[in-house]
Order: sequence, then structure tokens, then C-alpha cells
Amino acid sequence: MEAKKRIFHVLGLIGVFISLFLFKSFSNFEDAIWGKLWVFLGMLLIASVSFAFIFNKQKYTLHAARIFSGIVFIFSGFVKAVDPLGSKYKFIDYFSAWGLDFLEPTALTFGIILSTIELVVGLMLLFKIFPKISTLLALLFMLGFTPITLYLALQENITGAELVHDCGCFGDALILTNWQTFVKNLIILLPIVFIFFKRKSFPNLITYVKTGKLVVFLVIISLLLSVYALRNLPPIDFRPYKIGTKLVSANCTDGLQNSVEKILYAEFVNTKTGKRKEFNISTDYPQSPEWEFDVEKPVREVEIDNKNYSLDSLFPGQDVYKVDNFLFSKNSEERTCDIISDTNYVFLIVAYDIKTTNKDAMKRINMIHLWASENGYAFYGATSSLDDEVHKFKKETNTQFTFLDGDDIPFKTIVRANPGIVLLKNGVILGKWHYRNIPSVEEFEKNVINN
Repeated sequence: MEAKKRIFHVLGLIGVFISLFLFKSFSNFEDAIWGKLWVFLGMLLIASVSFAFIFNKQKYTLHAARIFSGIVFIFSGFVKAVDPLGSKYKFIDYFSAWGLDFLEPTALTFGIILSTIELVVGLMLLFKIFPKISTLLALLFMLGFTPITLYLALQENITGAELVHDCGCFGDALILTNWQTFVKNLIILLPIVFIFFKRKSFPNLITYVKTGKLVVFLVIISLLLSVYALRNLPPIDFRPYKIGTKLVSANCTDGLQNSVEKILYAEFVNTKTGKRKEFNISTDYPQSPEWEFDVEKPVREVEIDNKNYSLDSLFPGQDVYKVDNFLFSKNSEERTCDIISDTNYVFLIVAYDIKTTNKDAMKRINMIHLWASENGYAFYGATSSLDDEVHKFKKETNTQFTFLDGDDIPFKTIVRANPGIVLLKNGVILGKWHYRNIPSVEEFEKNVINN
């Protein structure tokens, strides 16, 4: 018996190393591809079986299913808890898709409740706390969300339109399509159903009173984690604009121009039939005089990735994120390159909605702007608000720097604060700050800026 246990211990340790290797490879996969989903689920499965071998003496399949379910719920809850605003935005997407816009003020509350339930249920499953209750909650959770993901996937196939682009199940840590989300839910549902029917096999490790106190403690910890992330910034950043990432664009980043192929499409009208058709004028310009170019329709430019190039090969050892054209603009003029190509320090004040921007924070920001200007550092605001609203805000807060235009979705992603400060140099994000934690000029000079 001891020899058998040692063998399982060794197999468990080997499995842990394999799962760690898969975890290291996980970030190399692009989002919303099946390969990344299979690696993720395979990594969790191998880790679950390995821990079952190491920490249990029998019923390995049952314990592996319990650990797998627990890890999934913990991961899903944790990535939401460290980014409650991300959960809020996702709930708003769902409310908008279902015609429930009147619920938008409750989105943040729903997001925090959801992350707390997932995180606590996952910990209860992992540590066998109230196993009958935790398995029931996990089952009800999956039975509720799996049909929703199936509906979203089916309606996308039928109508061709996405009600919700990504379910947000794993926050920004793992972006999935609607069909990938449904398949993922089906796979996760299997071990949860199994442990639910075997729930009586898990004894309570401690008394009910102590267990109840432990659950309350876990709930408080989860809530405190969300509150901290709200009042500061996410302590772990899964978004593409995390600190250390280099922002690049095919328009202005050295070495990247040839990584994409630009294709131009234009609309033509057949002078005989009146039929309209779009042609690829880069390679297939219509030669027939019957097709006349419609001057009222703008030429459409599409970028296609050149398979002979990759960001990893162009920027080895560097986290790189390719930003869209016109991420920042002014009066319809592209200004993104001004931000990411500047070899000196660039201060970016992100205020995605100027109407809800914290005005008290602007006093310190204005002081930083004055100091930055004296030292020759570029300083911009970024907002999706209208010019009249920006003009009013600048007058009320005595703000002198220029606000660039852009879409609110990427601005919400860049920094989870309104306003928030982003510091860049040569396109690399050096730091991000919530408006509650903006460093003073002295702190910038001493601890941030390296002259």
C-alpha cells in the first residue's frame, strides 16, 4: 500500500510540473482560439488529478473532480474580484443586449456579488467546506448560465450579430467566443454533476459553527479584495495595457510596417445595370468601363496580418500589444503615434466620461501638468466625451492640457479609473495610477522619473 501511495505521489508531482509548463505556455496563445481553451482546461485537469494523487489516499476520480470544479470557480471569481469595474462593464453589456438598460445602476453590485459567490463556492469545494451546500450552489450556477451561453451562441449563428462579444466568465484573463464559452460550460458541468451526486462522500472537516465562521471570513476577504481594486487599481492586471507592455502600431512603429498588408476596398456602380459592388482595388481594380467608381463612398482600408512576421520575433522578450488606428485622435486627425512613438516621457490622463470624472483629482493633475511642461514632457487627456462637455470641464477645473478623442471601451480598458494617469516612454507603459493614488510632483521626481 505504501509503495502504491509513493507511486501516486510521484505521478502527482510530475503532473504538477506539467501543469506549470502549460501555465507558462498559456500566455503565448492568442485570445478566442480553441487551442488556448484546450490548454487552459488541460492544465486545470492535470493539476486537479495531480493534487488528488498527492493529498488523498483513495477515490482519486471523485477528489480530482472536486478540485477541478473548485479551481475553476476560484479562478473565475478571483479574476472578477480583482477587477470589479470590468465585471460592471460586462453586466452593462448583458443588460443592453437583453433590453434591461434600467438595471445599469446595479451592474457594479451584481458584479461584486457574482465574484464573491464564485470565489467562496470555489474555496468551499476545494477545502470540503459544507460540501452538500457548495456542490448544490455550483450545480445551480452552471445550470443557470449554460443555457444562456447556448442561446448567445445560437442567436449569433442565426442572426450573424453578437449580443455579447465575450461572456466575461474569466474576466480579461481568458477571452472566449460564445461557442467556446458554451463548450467550456458543458465540460465544467460534467465534474460538477458527478460531485453533486457523490456529495455525501465528503465529510465536513470541522464543526458546523467553525465552518460557518470560516465561510463568513471568506466572504469578507472576497469583498475586501473587490473594494481594494475599486479604490485603487486591479492588483493583478490581465488586460493588454498592463505595466511593462509596449504599445505598437503599423503606422509608426519601426519594424512593424511590413507586418501587415493593407488592402483597399472601393465601391463601384455598374453603369448598365445599376448594380453596386465592392472591389479590392489593391489587386483587382475593375478594368471594364461599365464599372464606375462611386466618389461619394470613402475607400475602405483593411489590415491583414502578414504571416511571415510576428510581434514576438520583432520584439523578443517584450510584452507587446498592437493598438488600433485612431486609438487617440483630434478633430479626426490620427494622434496615436504622438503617444506611442515619443522617446521621452508621456503623461496620459484617461477620463473616458468627462461628466463623471472626479474633479477634485484635477487639482493635483494640474500641478503635475505644470511640472511636466516645465521639463518638456508631453501631457495629454483622453476622453470619449463631446467637445462641449470637455470645454465645460476644462473651464470648471482650470485645466490647460489638450484632450484627445477616442472610444470609451479601450479607455475603460487602459486604466480602471476616471480619471487615471498612465505614464509611457517609447510606447512602453511605465506606470498607472488611480486618481486616489496620484503621486505628488516630488514623488514623480524621486521615484518615477529617471533623468
